[in-house]
Amino acid sequence: MVYKFLLTIAILVVLPSFGAQNVAGQKYYLKYCSSCHGKGNRGGGLASKEEWKSYFSKEAELLIFLHEDLPEIVKYLNSKKFKNQKRKMLKFLLEFASDSDSIPSCNN
Repeated sequence: MVYKFLLTIAILVVLPSFGAQNVAGQKYYLKYCSSCHGKGNRGGGLASKEEWKSYFSKEAELLIFLHEDLPEIVKYLNSKKFKNQKRKMLKFLLEFASDSDSIPSCNN
């Protein structure tokens, strides 16, 4: 009985923190990316899970390369702010990648 109670408490504590990361990732995407890449179902659906992982790997070198003609975006991608936000943004993008089963709803 105690185990069921502890499991329930653990679920109630842990699951919201996973969702919060997606909300934060969604917020970062909407703030920094949506003006060019669109809101809602366009965001994560622009690439597959593996493509997103590739874009964000190696200090986001590929993202920087793909945005080299946009100095403000390159500045953001090279910033400490992005380095602190990229894990949450990637988590959001992976959840709504073109090959995921999730349906995005970030029309904020």
